[in-house]
Amino acid sequence: MLVSSSSLSAARLLLVEDSEEMRATCAELLRSVGYRVLEARDGIEALAVWEREDPALILLDVNMPRMNGWQTLEKLKLRGCRQPVLMLTGLTDINDRVRGLAAGADDYLGKPCDFRELIARVQALLRRSQPQASGVNRLSFGGLQVDLRERTAVSATGPVALTRTEYAILDLLARHHGRPVSRETILDAVWGYTNRPNTRTVETHIWRLRQKLGDRVGEPRWIRTMPNAGYQLECDPEPVAA
Repeated sequence: MLVSSSSLSAARLLLVEDSEEMRATCAELLRSVGYRVLEARDGIEALAVWEREDPALILLDVNMPRMNGWQTLEKLKLRGCRQPVLMLTGLTDINDRVRGLAAGADDYLGKPCDFRELIARVQALLRRSQPQASGVNRLSFGGLQVDLRERTAVSATGPVALTRTEYAILDLLARHHGRPVSRETILDAVWGYTNRPNTRTVETHIWRLRQKLGDRVGEPRWIRTMPNAGYQLECDPEPVAA
């Protein structure tokens, strides 16, 4: 179920796409549901528009001239970009998805895609970019401390970079602490859709999140896979102080 465009209050999006036809089609769709769309043809233009216009979200292609999407994402992060980034690209191999998420993208969608899914993912990312109290403040994973309210993660060796999507998954699991959360519930709560039974989005994000938390491969301690039930958080959450 999609959120009504009125509730999103004409958020400004930056669409980075070198194909004029694809850029025009995506921009028209996004504008039709109430968004204001800024456009860039490559990474160099994207950086200039981002610095000047401060968009709420960035949709980023990978294969582009002058500066590709990987390079653009790296430079955005180095310059302190805190807006959610959705990689929108024809590179759909699992290795490319993992690379994008590891580089700091908040979501990854292959082209061609169903535009309803694109809108649903944009809406979900915009919702997650707004801090929401979950009733849980901090999570401890061995030597790694995660603050869900401040969105920080720190280990003995320094900060650990978690994406908005990863914080959203942890927040959801924390709110259901001690109980399994189904894959469908995660899809609905974090990405905003449930009608994609064959997508590997949840599995890819859980795998990457476990890596960052230092969870054991093959026998995870903190985010356990519950057969036919979903995923369950096993660490001890600290409630938000009243």
